[in-house]
Amino acid sequence: METSVKPVANLDGRTFVDELRPLIEDLRRHHAWRYRLDFGLSIGFFWVALSMLQSASSVTWPLWYGTAVFTLYRSAMFIHELSHMPRRAVPGFNLMWNLACGIPMLLPSFLYLSHIDHHTLARYGTRQDPEYLPFEQQFRRSVLTLLVGTLFTPILLLVRFAVLGPMSWCIAPLRRLVIERYSAVTLHAAYRNTATRFRSARGYNHLLEVVTSLYAWGLIAVAGSEMLPWSRIGLFLAVIYGVLFINMFRTCLAHRYASSGQPVSLQWQLGDSSTHDRQGSWLELFEPLSQRYHAMHHLFPALPYHSLRPAHERIMVAEGVAADLYRQTAGRLSPVSSPYITENLS
Repeated sequence: METSVKPVANLDGRTFVDELRPLIEDLRRHHAWRYRLDFGLSIGFFWVALSMLQSASSVTWPLWYGTAVFTLYRSAMFIHELSHMPRRAVPGFNLMWNLACGIPMLLPSFLYLSHIDHHTLARYGTRQDPEYLPFEQQFRRSVLTLLVGTLFTPILLLVRFAVLGPMSWCIAPLRRLVIERYSAVTLHAAYRNTATRFRSARGYNHLLEVVTSLYAWGLIAVAGSEMLPWSRIGLFLAVIYGVLFINMFRTCLAHRYASSGQPVSLQWQLGDSSTHDRQGSWLELFEPLSQRYHAMHHLFPALPYHSLRPAHERIMVAEGVAADLYRQTAGRLSPVSSPYITENLS
C-alpha cells in the first residue's frame, strides 16, 4: 500500500545531490587493500570449498556446499563494483577479478558495462533498463522471465563464448548482433546494448572475450575426461545454480519494481530502491557488498561498497531538507507518486 507523505520541500535533483555530497565526500575513496583482501579471501575459500565437495561426507557436504555458494556469490558480485569503479582506483583489480572469477565463470567484466543504464533516469524502469522487470504491473510474467533466465544462464553463456562470439569475429552482421543482444547481463530480451560501450576499452575487452572463448573451448574439450569428470561438472553446476537462485532472490529485494515504464525523477528512483538496514547484518550473505543499502547506492553510484553503510547512517541523522527527503524515500514501503525531486539526472 502506498503511503502519502507530505513533501517537506520541492528540490531539483542537482540541488538534492549537491546538498548531501559534503556529508559523504570523505567516503569516496576506494580502499585498495580492502578490495584485494575481501575478494582474495572470498574466491580462495570458494575454490577450497569446491575441491572439498568432491570427497565430502554426507555430514560435511552441506557445509562445504554452502561455503562454496556464498563465497562464490560474494566474489562474483565484485563485477558490480567494477562497473562503477574508475580503472585506476584499485590498480590491477579488474584483471585480478577476471582471471580468478570472471573468466572461469564465463562472466568477463565487460558483460556488466550495461549496468550504467540501470542508473540512468531516462532508462530506469523502462525496457532499456537491463535489470528491471515490471513486477507490479505484470507479476506472473516477470517471475517467469526471471526464473527462465536463471535456469538458462549457464547454457547461454557457454553458447555466447564457445560459438557465437568466435563466429562473430568473422561475420560483421553477426558481430553487431552479438554486441547488441548477447554482450550484456540483462533480465529481459528487450534490452539493446550499445557498441560504443564495448569500444571504450576495446583492446582489453576483446582480450577478455578471446581468453573466455578459449576457456570455454577448453571446458568442452576436457568435459567427461579424467581431467574434468562429469561428477565434478555436476558439482560445479550445483554451486552455480545455488548462486543464481540466491541472486534471483536478491534481485527481487533490490527494488519495489513499481515503474510503469516511463522515465522517473531521482526521488522516485530512490523510493523504488530498497534499504534493509534494520533487518540485521545476516542479510550480507544474500545482499553482499552492502547491496542492502540500495537507495544510497542509487543516490551515489560511485561510492565504494565499504562506504555505503556509513554514508547511509550519516544522512539518516543529518539535518536539512535533502536529508529529510532521503529519510522519506529510503524508509518508504512503496515509491512515491509525487516527484518532489523533479530533475532527471543521468
